[in-house]
Amino acid sequence: MDSDRHIAVIGAGIVGLSCALWLQRKGFDVSLIDPADPGSGASSGNACTIADYACVPVNSPDIFKSLPKLLFSPDSPLSLRPGYALRHPLWMLDFLLNCRKKKVERSIRLLARLLAQTWDGLDPLLDQADARDLLEQRGCLYLYRTEAQFTAAQAGNARRRRHGVEYREVDGGEIRELEPNLKPEFARGLLFESASHVLNPLTLCQRYFDRFQRDGGTFVRARARAVWHGVDSVEVELDAGEPGDAPRVAARRVVVAAGAFSKRIEGVPMQLLPLDTERGYHVQYDGLQHLVSRPVSYNEAGFYATPMNEGLRFAGTVEFAGLDAPPNPRRLEFLARRAGELLDLPAKPDREWLGFRPTLPDALPVIGFSTVSEYILYAFGHQHVGLTLAGITGKLIAELANRETPSLDVKPFSPARFL
Repeated sequence: MDSDRHIAVIGAGIVGLSCALWLQRKGFDVSLIDPADPGSGASSGNACTIADYACVPVNSPDIFKSLPKLLFSPDSPLSLRPGYALRHPLWMLDFLLNCRKKKVERSIRLLARLLAQTWDGLDPLLDQADARDLLEQRGCLYLYRTEAQFTAAQAGNARRRRHGVEYREVDGGEIRELEPNLKPEFARGLLFESASHVLNPLTLCQRYFDRFQRDGGTFVRARARAVWHGVDSVEVELDAGEPGDAPRVAARRVVVAAGAFSKRIEGVPMQLLPLDTERGYHVQYDGLQHLVSRPVSYNEAGFYATPMNEGLRFAGTVEFAGLDAPPNPRRLEFLARRAGELLDLPAKPDREWLGFRPTLPDALPVIGFSTVSEYILYAFGHQHVGLTLAGITGKLIAELANRETPSLDVKPFSPARFL
């Protein structure tokens, strides 16, 4: 193995796998480090949408007037554990500061610019991993129960259109034609006709991983405890043995792509990066994928209903409670109850799941070199669009590692923005 062309990637989720495949395309030898099976974390439990239209983040100027209802209503798609908020007041304040109109406009503009490159990063990997059969292009439908809800969302939707997102407004009659199994009547909707979704995100990750191994990649099943950087190389200390005596993986560079868990790796100066987690949940009903024809976003409930190979998944909502708290049964009950409002479903789902979305207060990912070492690259913080942005993130990381001018200006996504 050529040590000058050897790169270690920490994290075998969809972002880490995408980085690994793109680095291999550039001729690098890659070691992929993760204690769990590739794709088994947040990458397996998402809403399955390739959401290249999703440039409007959770951050919103409207959040200030709606925050009490969002936090305390049992029908809210947002949950905040008070104890966690009290322990992390600066992050919560930073999040609210990024809900100001000027900040939100900037985040939307930059997210739209990155999302517009989705397929430049994704298409080559789908071909490389022989995974096109796992994608289906049937569009995506956003639903609004009332005219008032639709009107309230108009400002955000107009922002999408200004940044090149194409959609068509549909009325209640067309919604019924598109999705006849929906129980409620919906006043209005948006149809993103060119949108695609993944039929099984875990299988997609497994295809990526199989290709990675066929192309000579090395998988190290261990947790990365720390990164030590020298003059012209790095060493990744593994969580085995005593600190200082633990085995290490030596490489020219390291890519930190461990999602919300990136902040637990020592030696990758994270103290300046306000990385946190938005906990997401899903419930799944096996064999009922026929109930909808495409991903359906139930706006007021904050989730998608997505038809998959295995069944019908309801995924979404946001909970701020960190990495260590146990699953919140009220969040799972909320999803199952609201899913039952949307479609005729069994009393109990067949599967329940909790995952951790890595998020930063400005709703933008971190893509680029560490502020302290040109041998450490960051690729995390993709919040709700990790599946969508994994490919282009991998492409940009590979270009940076190969000393190329990136195909998209990554300066707005640099960790230096938090200095």
